Amino acid sequence: MSTVNRVFELQDVRGRLVRREWAPPQVARLLGIDPDVEVDAQRLAAAQGFAPQVLEYDRAGRFMVMPFVEGLRLETDWITKPARRIAMRELLERMRSIDASRLPRLDLPNRLRELHDRLALQAPDRARSYGSEVERCIERLEVMSNDDSVLVHGDLTPENVIVRADGSLCLIDWEYAHRGQGDEDLAGLALDAPQAAEWALSPEEFPVRIRARRLLDALWRELAAVLTD
Repeated sequence: MSTVNRVFELQDVRGRLVRREWAPPQVARLLGIDPDVEVDAQRLAAAQGFAPQVLEYDRAGRFMVMPFVEGLRLETDWITKPARRIAMRELLERMRSIDASRLPRLDLPNRLRELHDRLALQAPDRARSYGSEVERCIERLEVMSNDDSVLVHGDLTPENVIVRADGSLCLIDWEYAHRGQGDEDLAGLALDAPQAAEWALSPEEFPVRIRARRLLDALWRELAAVLTD
């Protein structure tokens, strides 16, 4: 979902680096981006070896610097490749084991409502087409289990996964990370790889999580397009 932050490559005595600059505060706030949370989550993941180290973080300047990760983006058909399936499943299990209690919890029903309401203020016609689906999804989410103690990337798609030369995986773009439920990232992967649903911790609730993720992505893109026109 990352289309509003800017990323640059640079080189200094530390080697090949990436500088990530966040959107202006007013835009970031409307889209739910909090640099402090992103940096905190990335540090948690980096300690486990599957995110770049945060070398520098300037809160006032709204940027951070990290090493450039050598590798290729995860293939869109990763689910059909045995080695990638194993690596992705192991990664999800490791994330589900990380205590993320220091991160803020994401109230998913409220997040959907906020995005829809903000879109309604900016572009009423665009928001109207999502209204009934958003309300139905919120109703289902509010009666689901809410065990939300693990690290969630929040935008886990193949484009945010780097495959290193040794086959290990590195996740980038942590701006929607939070403390959440163990199936949230899997729902994002299952949008393009339905077979991944077999790994769900709560299979009976998983279709609703997929619907929620699809709606989150759609509302975010609509709002981002309006705010950055």
